Parts: sequence; C-alpha cells; structure tokens
Amino acid sequence: MSDSYTPRRKRLDLSRFDTMQMHVRHPLVAVWWAMSFAGFGQMMVGSYVKGYVLVLLEIIINMQANLNMAIVYSFTGQFDLAKSVLDTRWLLGYVLVYVYGIWDSYNLTVNTNKLAVLAAREKAPIDVFKMIPFSINYLDKRVPWISLFWSFVLPGLGHMYVLRMATGYFLIAFWFVCAYYSRIFQVLQFTLMGDFSQAITVADPQWMLFMPSIYGYAAYEAYSSTVELNKIFDIELDEYLEKRYQLFPLELPILKMKVALKVLITATFDHSQFVELAITELEKKGIAKEKILAIPLTHEEQDFAILDTIHRSDGVSIFDTSSVFATAGMTLGVIYGFIWLWGPIIWGLIGLAIGAIIGFALDYLLTKRKISTQRKSKASELVLIVSCEKTQTDMVEKILRNHTAFGVGKVTNIT
Repeated sequence: MSDSYTPRRKRLDLSRFDTMQMHVRHPLVAVWWAMSFAGFGQMMVGSYVKGYVLVLLEIIINMQANLNMAIVYSFTGQFDLAKSVLDTRWLLGYVLVYVYGIWDSYNLTVNTNKLAVLAAREKAPIDVFKMIPFSINYLDKRVPWISLFWSFVLPGLGHMYVLRMATGYFLIAFWFVCAYYSRIFQVLQFTLMGDFSQAITVADPQWMLFMPSIYGYAAYEAYSSTVELNKIFDIELDEYLEKRYQLFPLELPILKMKVALKVLITATFDHSQFVELAITELEKKGIAKEKILAIPLTHEEQDFAILDTIHRSDGVSIFDTSSVFATAGMTLGVIYGFIWLWGPIIWGLIGLAIGAIIGFALDYLLTKRKISTQRKSKASELVLIVSCEKTQTDMVEKILRNHTAFGVGKVTNIT
C-alpha cells in the first residue's frame, strides 16, 4: 500500500492579516515579555485575542491603580508619594492578571514548541503565496535589521515589513495612544531645545512608562520573526527543489554516448526566489526538468555570528539577551529621567544602550561562544547542475548569471 499520510499540522500559514508560523521559542523569553507587559508573551506565540485582552486589562487596571506613577516614586525614593497615589482597590486585580499572563505565556510556549517539533518532523505544509481581496501575502526573505530599524522608528512598522499585520496594527494604535497621553512629542520637542526641566514637567509618567516595553517588544518580535521567516523560506525552497528536481537521474554527458548531450553546467546560489526564477526560465527555454539537478547544501557552522542577516538567519545571536537588558535599562532610564537633568528621553536612550551592552557582555561571558564576522559575506547554499547541448551553453550560462548565481562553471565532453 502507498503511504497516503496527510500532515495534521502546518508549519506556516498565510492569511489576510498575518503570517502564522510554528517554530520553537525559548519559554523564558516569552515569560520575560509577559513580565514586561501583560499580554505580550501571548502575542509572541500567536495567541492574539488572549494577548489583546490582557494588554487592555493591563492598561485599564494600571491606570486605575496609578501603578506606573507609584513605580516611578518608589524607584526615585519618594515612598510616601508612592503610597499616596496607589489605589489598592485595583492592585489585587492587577496581580491576578499579571501572574496569569506570566504562567500562561510559559505554558503556551511549551505546548507550541511541541507542536512545532511535530510539524517539522512530519514536514507539514508551508504556505508560500496567498492572494485575497485587498491583500497579497507571500513568503520571501527579508533583512532582519530593516525590521528592527522600522520598529524603532514606529513600533509596528517592523511587523508590517514582515507582513505580520495583526500585531503591527495593534502596536501602531497602542503606541499612538501612549504617545498622545504621555505627551511624548512635547517632551521630545523640549528635549531637543535643551529645556529639560520643561520636558520633565509636561511628561506624564503614568503613560510614559509604557513606552520602553512597547519599543522593546516591537523591536525584538519583529527582528526574531524576520529571522524565523528566513529560516522557513530556506526550508521550503530546499524541499521544493528536492521534490521537483531530484526525481530523475541526471544524465552525465561524459559517461554517456557522445551524441546529443555534450555539456554540464554548474552554478551556485544562495537561497532566494531568483533560484526558482532561473529554473523556470530554463524550462521555458526548452531545458527539461529531467536535465536539472538541484542540490541544497548543508553548512555546519562552528562560529557564533553576532548578528543575523538575510543570508545567515539561524537565530543563534545575542539579540535575546540584549533585548531583555536593553528594555530593562530603557525603563530605568525613563524612571530616573524624571529626577535627573536630561529628562526621560535622553536617559531612556542611555539606559537602552547600557542595557544592550550588558546583555551582550553577559551572553558572551556565559556562553563563551567564539565571535566571528565571517558570516557577513554570502555563502553558497545550493548547487544547480544543468545538462544541455553545446548549442544551448551560452543561453544557460546567461540565464544563471542573470539570476544572481555566485559562480558558473561547465564541463564539456571532448569528442
């Protein structure tokens, strides 16, 4: 009997508003973002409705309890003021929501990790293209640092760059609400003018303290989503090429009778849509798929890349630890910026930089990983071999080179 097994899960699903992917996450990272802001841990693993509800509860209860104001007073040594502004009638409700968010984010991450492993083992389907009314969603490689940049410009834009629209829309709306009530634009204006006392006076600490968590989460999640999408792109392309262009034994002209097939042409590529474009153009020009062999390459990397790139997005970077400490540092900077000279924005940025450096140093010291910058250069990720007639040589070489082949070589059967 033939194996008619149908995978029970999906590794990646494209919809109108989002790109949902099953991949393994570190449970403690989800716990951290749940601690940073209730609901963020759930949003990170794709439980959006639950995450949105917890975020709204965090905002409502926090505002009613004046919790952020009490935190600012407590950290700056003004304990009597902290007691006076804190509304204890709401405090227990906040504790319940906060603790549940932490527990649930850990539990969700552990369970989705198991499902992600099972989906990978059974080679579950990966959506690559979805065309629906008012929207086109597709799987493609993107640059992690571009998503990070746009997340710092405006939280949510990085998610829109990787077509994770549900989170992107929510973060943009949330940020503008916080920006309005915290008066951050006025604070920024006075800060740039050097009027730091006025910047501190107009700022609303209750809303301003939400900002570090929003920025930290948006930057981390957009960056890590880009990395994971690049990884699943590589996997899908490898599986597609193996399935379609490794079904037939390639005829080697040197080992065959010296008749029609005279040349083997070899090219190396990185993973990108240019590979598929090159192959389909070869087929359009008359090269049968039986004459094309695609061989994905497996790299065993021993070094440690500081940063992920579009060509090397294995997720083994310092960004997890750095993002945690950067967010914590930015929060402390904003808090103490209300009593220090330069105000919450400048000290928030200083705290961000110091936290990122501490996170990097701790990750390096604890893991003892060797740092290398060699990954900044492109590396071949697959080999394409085309068997063709001598008269087709120039055409095949041109197509391969025009589609970003790293190098093209040929073997001619000398008669």
